[in-house]
Amino acid sequence: MTRTRGRRMPSAAAMKRPVVGSGIAVALIASVGAAVGTGETPATAAPQSDVALTGRAAPVGDAFTALTDSTGSADAQRLADERRSAAASRSESREQERIAEAKKAKEQAAAKKKAAAQKALAKRKAAAKAKTDRLKAVQANPKPSAIKIMHEYGFSDDQWGCLQSLWIGESDFEWDATNASSGAYGIPQSLPAEKMATAGPDWRTNPETQMRWGMKYIKDAYGSPCAAYQFWSNNDPHWY
Repeated sequence: MTRTRGRRMPSAAAMKRPVVGSGIAVALIASVGAAVGTGETPATAAPQSDVALTGRAAPVGDAFTALTDSTGSADAQRLADERRSAAASRSESREQERIAEAKKAKEQAAAKKKAAAQKALAKRKAAAKAKTDRLKAVQANPKPSAIKIMHEYGFSDDQWGCLQSLWIGESDFEWDATNASSGAYGIPQSLPAEKMATAGPDWRTNPETQMRWGMKYIKDAYGSPCAAYQFWSNNDPHWY
């Protein structure tokens, strides 16, 4: 082989190896530079995405936990709302029951009061009727009451004949008998008539009130019905 002085010529094999083009080299250098800038190797560099924009990828576990927490919070809120609603419903139900019971108690009290008032009224009416009936019976026949009153003033039955004759002579046992000339009134012929008010306010109509006044007058003035009748008989016109 002929040698050239001062310069080695490339061998035939070297001359046959391909040479990387300048364009490809530039592209490779740019790719490596981008990978270095993002902290990744060229083989694993990911295309730009939300992860690339935020600079951090959310772990899958954190996302699941957030979803679970959100669902649990919603369930807890729903349960809390249901409990509040149930409590409010029970409270309203109890309030309605309380109002109903109060109304019922008030109605029962009013009914009881009304019944008591009606019973008291009926009792008063019955007592008034009994009193009226008794008064009418005494007015129709005062003699049984006259005997009873005579006993009350301490006189025995042997005085009855005298008392009966005295008051028959004065008024014939008429409770409304009136002396036209003197104004003497009632069974004992009280003069003035108003004296009998000391025995009771019903002296104008009640024979018993009149006879009680008359018995007191006889006892105080004469001592006994027979003594009063004797005095009456000895006077003409009769009086005592």
